[in-house]
Amino acid sequence: PSRNRPYHYSWSNSPQLINATNNWRLWRQLEWKTAFKTPLGHFKYLVMPFGLTNAPTVFQSLVNSVLGDYIIKFVMVHLDDILIFSKTKEQHTHHVRAVLQRQLENRLYVKAEKCVFHVPTVKFLGFIIESGQLKADPEKVQAVTEWPTQSTQKQLQRFLGFANFY
Repeated sequence: PSRNRPYHYSWSNSPQLINATNNWRLWRQLEWKTAFKTPLGHFKYLVMPFGLTNAPTVFQSLVNSVLGDYIIKFVMVHLDDILIFSKTKEQHTHHVRAVLQRQLENRLYVKAEKCVFHVPTVKFLGFIIESGQLKADPEKVQAVTEWPTQSTQKQLQRFLGFANFY
């Protein structure tokens, strides 16, 4: 088993990217695919709009290419959520600077209010990561245990989709 997992480290933080999709310019030859008509005229997007089918995949590929050599070593990424983990505070300062610099160079910006820096415990993708441990978020577990009884197949499917994550 690999020791390169964030819960084996002491320091972590999670900067979150802002306005992720609508910051990238569409290729000119693809703009026509986003065209739409209104009573005010014909329009097309020049930047990636929210809701396009492939937007999350394209964005994940972009972030992976920007942070690729850091991923698994000291970074984990899921769309706009980034986790930076390190063994020591000094190493962590270096890792955070490297990631933020790389993001800045590639015009991927973070919103300071949504960032948590230099902490031993952090929430990431529905889990709590602490020194040496990976735990389910108690709020999510509580939501599962307090979920009302399901009376239809559709309701049961929704519940199972949520509960199976944990």
